[in-house]
Amino acid sequence: MSRKPMTTCTDIMTGLSRIGMLLRSEGWRQAEATGMTPTQAQILAHLVARGPARIGMIAAEIAVTQPTASDAVAALVRKGFVEKRPDPEDARAVRLYPTNAGK
Repeated sequence: MSRKPMTTCTDIMTGLSRIGMLLRSEGWRQAEATGMTPTQAQILAHLVARGPARIGMIAAEIAVTQPTASDAVAALVRKGFVEKRPDPEDARAVRLYPTNAGK
């Protein structure tokens, strides 16, 4: 007996949705162990792996809004994991750097 294409597509979408929920749940579990949200952990991992960056670039890379990234960065700065320094290419902007505690 053959399945209809739409049923197969629906099954695939349902499976992918379940995988996404599992990954989000695991992200929260791992991030909470470090005292960070998953977004904060993603930002810190990005900075450690790729080096200094502006908030807007990080927001685009991890697919969050700039205000969400800004809030997460503010928390990382308060926790001592990230520091802001003037951007050498644009005096109006700042770049984010992981601190020794954040590495």
